[in-house]
Amino acid sequence: MREIIQITIPQLIALLTNWNFGAQPATIQYTSTPKINKAGKTLFGNILKLGAVNCIIDFDFAGAVNRRLAKEGKEANFVAQSLWKGKGEHVNRRIVRHVDTDARYLQFKFQRQLKSLHFDSVLNFIPSALLRPYMYAYSAPTNQGVEEGAEILPRTLKIENIRRIKMKNVTYEVVK
Repeated sequence: MREIIQITIPQLIALLTNWNFGAQPATIQYTSTPKINKAGKTLFGNILKLGAVNCIIDFDFAGAVNRRLAKEGKEANFVAQSLWKGKGEHVNRRIVRHVDTDARYLQFKFQRQLKSLHFDSVLNFIPSALLRPYMYAYSAPTNQGVEEGAEILPRTLKIENIRRIKMKNVTYEVVK
């Protein structure tokens, strides 16, 4: 039987701050409010997304891009830019703090999106196919210099939106 540990958000932040296992695969279950255009907001109102993602935490983003560049035979001179136009302060390779709001974010390397479900404000299910025309298009990073389709995909997720995170065969369930 797998181990499930209930923790609070401050305990999760402490766990991630004191992490000393290096880059590790993880699965994160989260809630978020996806951005949709004005027509979508008129039609659906506020949307709640329940999602799950496979990722790598505690990865060296610039190092990963430089390794990819070297593999492609290009000069490995990539330097990561600051998040949020200079408003992101790296606490460590796992946690980023927004200097204006003091919110903490988990930074990770995106591997693949697992199941995601969307609901309206009264929790009616909304199929993704109905929402897709109203969502903003994703644009892959263009400043890495790697071949198209080989980009390293860093993501940030607000720590208070994490519901479960599985690392090293232990599932941590965030309780309020």
